[in-house]
Amino acid sequence: MHKVVTIGGGNGQSVLLRALKHYLPQIEITAVVSVSDSGGSSGRLREKFNILPIGDILRVILALSSYPYLELREIFYSNRFSSGELAGHNVGNLILTHLFQETGDWLKAINAFSETLKIQGRVLPITLDLTTLCAELENGQIIKGETKIDKPDFDCHLRKIKLWLEPTGQVFAPVKEAILNADYIFLGPGDLYTSILPNLLVGGMSELLTQSKAKLIFTCSLANRETGETCGFKASDYVSELQKYLTRPIVTVILQDPAFQPNEAHFQAKKWDPVEIDAGDWQKKYTIISHDLYAEKEAGMDWEKLIEPIGKVFKL
Repeated sequence: MHKVVTIGGGNGQSVLLRALKHYLPQIEITAVVSVSDSGGSSGRLREKFNILPIGDILRVILALSSYPYLELREIFYSNRFSSGELAGHNVGNLILTHLFQETGDWLKAINAFSETLKIQGRVLPITLDLTTLCAELENGQIIKGETKIDKPDFDCHLRKIKLWLEPTGQVFAPVKEAILNADYIFLGPGDLYTSILPNLLVGGMSELLTQSKAKLIFTCSLANRETGETCGFKASDYVSELQKYLTRPIVTVILQDPAFQPNEAHFQAKKWDPVEIDAGDWQKKYTIISHDLYAEKEAGMDWEKLIEPIGKVFKL
């Protein structure tokens, strides 16, 4: 049985996990989730109760559930209270908040909700420490807060020359065990600076990845928001920026096959630009798996299309 660890957060990680479930029970899944979110319902609950932001944890639990994901997402994530003090919050975030307040233990809280939804795997926050994501731009400007990096009010083409956490925090002990025992570690897809890289910045993570014998797999995102954190990024930019924060090389990169084009209307409606799959010597450094990953009825990645390239990684 292959032991698989996924590292990420938000929608991208949920897409990957839905595809990985296709290979159960040949694999064992541990999802390691970023907890640097500072906006939306998660950010408000973090500020009010001094707790970890739990929105990404919620989405990962829903993706690993044995029940239909889309139905669960509608019930626990998408539907928001519309008025009063709870306006903007969803039921899932409130349940996780309540479970933590009752138990005082994040692992117990996550496991209780996970058992209720009969998840097929394990979900772990990367750290139990409250941290703030920070970035230094090429013009010397310092940006603090995940939301300010994700939805910049500065020129999004300004490169981030350094990324860090304040405080650094420490890797959650069960995460250490999972990484050291993993056969494969999947990074992405998802927002590079606010979902993937924050996990690599937590204290002790660099050393763990150095010690781990797992193969590192990166699934590149398909789109950049026009004014988002990676506007103008090509595939090579994603890989080189990720590699900058890793202590050893990625083995395999899963990319959109450039022979296939997205539905332009869907992308334009969301103000997204397709990530250009640029040719070059950079591709020779990795095992490249190209596949058509575009969803047909919406902008984004089709989790079912991701099943085949994942099988090539496992050679199943």
